[in-house]
Amino acid sequence: MPRTRLSAIFYLVLVFASGILVGVASTRLYAVKASVAPAAAAPRTMAELTTRYAEQMRQKVGVNDEQVAAVTRILADTKKKYDDLRREQRPMRDKIQQEQVDAIRAILTDEQKPAYEAWRAERKAQQAQKLNRSKTAEAATGSTAPGK
Repeated sequence: MPRTRLSAIFYLVLVFASGILVGVASTRLYAVKASVAPAAAAPRTMAELTTRYAEQMRQKVGVNDEQVAAVTRILADTKKKYDDLRREQRPMRDKIQQEQVDAIRAILTDEQKPAYEAWRAERKAQQAQKLNRSKTAEAATGSTAPGK
């Protein structure tokens, strides 16, 4: 074989070999990063949130048991205030939502309106199903999620 052809084959093998090496190295790097456990999962319930918050206050701030109890009371009071605020705002949100639905209905043709209503009913059922799943999860842990 002429020298140029041998060189071309050599470089071709070199390119493929380097591609394989880069692939193996990146796969190993990815596997190592993927196997590292992620930071603690986000709390799913108010009780988990309160417990985690109190533990972090102990570790990072150095609060004592009496202060932890006070922090827990403050968190519970704050949650109650947010819940009250949500209850007060609900009628306003519902009114705005109804105005949106009415405005959308106004631009639809008579043929489109039944499909729109069916789609809204489907979405409402999906939301109810999602809410039921979260309530089932809450019942399993014995607490309520924030904002519920």
